[in-house]
This record gives sequence, C-alpha cells and structure tokens, in this order.
Amino acid sequence: MGFFDDLADGLSGLIFDAKIEDGVRGTAQVVAASGYYGEGLYQNCQLEVVVEAPGIPATATTVQALVSRDTWPHAGQVLPALIERADPREVLILWDELPKSGDVAKAQAEALAAAKRGEAPAPGVATPYGPGTTVKVVGDVSQITPEQRDKLKAMGIDLDALLGGQPS
Repeated sequence: MGFFDDLADGLSGLIFDAKIEDGVRGTAQVVAASGYYGEGLYQNCQLEVVVEAPGIPATATTVQALVSRDTWPHAGQVLPALIERADPREVLILWDELPKSGDVAKAQAEALAAAKRGEAPAPGVATPYGPGTTVKVVGDVSQITPEQRDKLKAMGIDLDALLGGQPS
C-alpha cells in the first residue's frame, strides 16, 4: 500500500469507526454498493452486505467506508473482512487484500479472448461467465446455430446444460 492508501485507511477509520475488539476473519458478500461518481481517487461507499465467519452466522449489515476507485465493490463480490464476534454488524473490510479492478478486468479479457480462440484460460483465471452468472435467452432457442452455440461454449456458457439437457 502506498501513502494515499494508508492515509485513506486512517481517515476511513476516523470517520467510519468499526468497533472490532474480538475480530474473526470472514467474508462480506456485497448485495448492493453505492455508485462511484467523478474522478476522485477515494470516495465514500455504502455497502449492503451479508457477513459470515467461522462461529458467526450469516448476518446482513450496512458498511460505510472510504474506498479506492481501484477496488470499488460491486454486487455479488465477496470481500475479505474482519467481523466482530460479539456484534457481527461491526465489520472492517480488508481492502488492501483485494486485487485492483484493472488487473482483474485485464485477466478476464485475456481469459475471454483465449476461450474465443478455443484455448484454455490461464490457471486460476475465471472467465466473466461462470457459476452464478445469469443468462437470458430471448427468442426461439431452436434458432441458435451450431456456430453460435460454439461461441457461447467458448465463453463458458453451455446452452444445453442451461436448458436442462432438453433438446432445443
């Protein structure tokens, strides 16, 4: 972390003071996050999350934080967190453990390009389409050509599996 990251962490701690005395390492799944606006390096972000950790049941809570534009959260993302054992609504997101969004996007673009070329993506790099991705097929599925099916498969979308093995 650099100087500005350290400064932002300090300011965030002063402004949005999470009271963590007996913290347990866990996760915070983002349900909703406020939008990023403008050109600032850091902005206030309000998150609606569900936190959980060993010994702590899933708990919905709101988190306020000063966040770098390079790690701005999005719905569905799972963030590393320190969760107060006595009150799981007290949460500290471990922002410095997140990869930069530009690095993630670059890796996903490379994986998608490799899939479209019929190559396997690099180990550990997920394509943008995977488990949990919502796919909406509009129109008559029977009209999808074999070439279009191959392109969907190259992107990690198996149309036949989505249709439950039913012939299309």
